[in-house]
Amino acid sequence: MKHSLAKALWIVGFFVFTVNLITLNAEQPCLNKAQRKIRTELRDLDPRLEPLPQATPIIDIHTHTFNARYLPLRGILLGKRDAFVPITTLISDRCAGTIAQAIIDCTELSSSGNERGISRDLSGQTSADACPGLICSIFLGIIKKAIAAGVWDPKMNGREQLKTLDNLVTRMSPIEKLALKTAAKMMGMGDHTKGGTETEDTISGSQAAARFVWILTQKDSDLPNLYRMMHADAPAAGHIAMVSQMMDLGPVYDQIADGETLLDFEHQQVTRVENFVKTSGSDLMYFVAYNPYRSFLSNASPCAALDLVQDTVQNHGAIGIKLYPPSGYRPSHNKIKGRPCSWFSSFPGREWDARYGNLGHDKNNKLDQELNRLLEWCIRQDVPVLTHSGYGEFEARKGYGEYHANPIFWQEFLESHSTPGNPCKLRLCLGHAGGEDYFGVGSHADWGKRCYEICTKYPNVYCEVTTSERLIQPNSQAFLVDRLATLFTKSTTSAYPFHTKLLYGTDWPLPDQGKPGSVLLYTQKAFLHPKLKPYYEEYFVGNARRFLKLQ
Repeated sequence: MKHSLAKALWIVGFFVFTVNLITLNAEQPCLNKAQRKIRTELRDLDPRLEPLPQATPIIDIHTHTFNARYLPLRGILLGKRDAFVPITTLISDRCAGTIAQAIIDCTELSSSGNERGISRDLSGQTSADACPGLICSIFLGIIKKAIAAGVWDPKMNGREQLKTLDNLVTRMSPIEKLALKTAAKMMGMGDHTKGGTETEDTISGSQAAARFVWILTQKDSDLPNLYRMMHADAPAAGHIAMVSQMMDLGPVYDQIADGETLLDFEHQQVTRVENFVKTSGSDLMYFVAYNPYRSFLSNASPCAALDLVQDTVQNHGAIGIKLYPPSGYRPSHNKIKGRPCSWFSSFPGREWDARYGNLGHDKNNKLDQELNRLLEWCIRQDVPVLTHSGYGEFEARKGYGEYHANPIFWQEFLESHSTPGNPCKLRLCLGHAGGEDYFGVGSHADWGKRCYEICTKYPNVYCEVTTSERLIQPNSQAFLVDRLATLFTKSTTSAYPFHTKLLYGTDWPLPDQGKPGSVLLYTQKAFLHPKLKPYYEEYFVGNARRFLKLQ
């Protein structure tokens, strides 16, 4: 039986790889004559030889410094067995829990303030013999191989460990690579691991998935330095300043914090990030995550969600608030999807109950009121908000990103809080700006168009088009240069020109097939093209300073 299932998985893995490779090649935008000229001109630009990158600081508006102990990993894997059909439907409840615990056991935690650290435990959890089912055996077998290869060897620095990991993935079987991508899919990161092979500037999809899981196991205090090590190949004036966007996902996946497997958000996660920000030379800032479901937990106060973020902004150093609509809510006009029914697990339904079960009969109106209360406070206090405005990643259920994160709902909120001659003053950044369709591919181009319209209509609305492996592809890079130059020129007569509203962001450490330093270099190259060079400083630092009120 195991042999037959393994053979079936191998066939599925090969099929998935082939389809991804075809899709990847098909996603190159077709260029017109002017764009082909831009592509040729970009070839000769090298940011390492130009004075402007050396003299310009960088603020990355969209980073994350959490590890696996900050995430309800068990709840995510238990509730996302629809993420990669048919593979994920073969994962039992017990197997999902076993995989989550194996990743947690490999995850270090720094000591912080009065809190002790937690060392990674590489013993006892990696025996495939003790694991239920073939899929668990495969995944835990990968961890066992990683330990033997030295992927977490403290005698090696981060760069050496990453090289060891990349080499290990290169030697993996198709089934093992499929297992890695399955884990990434269940965490909502499958779109970033489609295929391809390793080059000077890129890694394969399997390597991207492995790197993402590996970074999630790193000590939380080390993550800013790991970020900078991975971006060190690109020039900048001083350290890249990171804005860490927190995630509060425990109530989304019905996982109660136990202090070790999942850190308590209010009393551990916020405190730890606050301490890391205060560390001398950290160049770290943070946005506290908002989760509306906290107001509806058993024994919670009616304003618990708002009270938490208010206190963190006013007393614990957060400079803004992060919203994550793929968790199952909108800023306005909420319309909750029905309770999922799953024949192979009760967890999707139980997690839906945890999110919405205490909202009463008028659930949609309750969520509207909750979000309105938060956002009106942000308007009054001029507190920056960054929202996920892409259609993938950590979705509470498959499809929730597309259903809840559409920028049209932000447009509706802004319009409802404006009067003639007095546009809404909400200080908002639309993270991802609709997704990678900005690069000339995909079916959600209207999302990016709407983000542009909102940015040029409202005084404090900004957006961030997340950089990625796309910028290493010559056609996509040339297309983006032409698109941005056109939008910058088009909006010069607008009340709020678009070149004053675009921010640099990476969403690190999301799995990406572009090596971070290379992606930054190619982004700098794009903004050194004559069409974009006048906006270089604004894009990498100036606009972020205005959005964050750092001036």
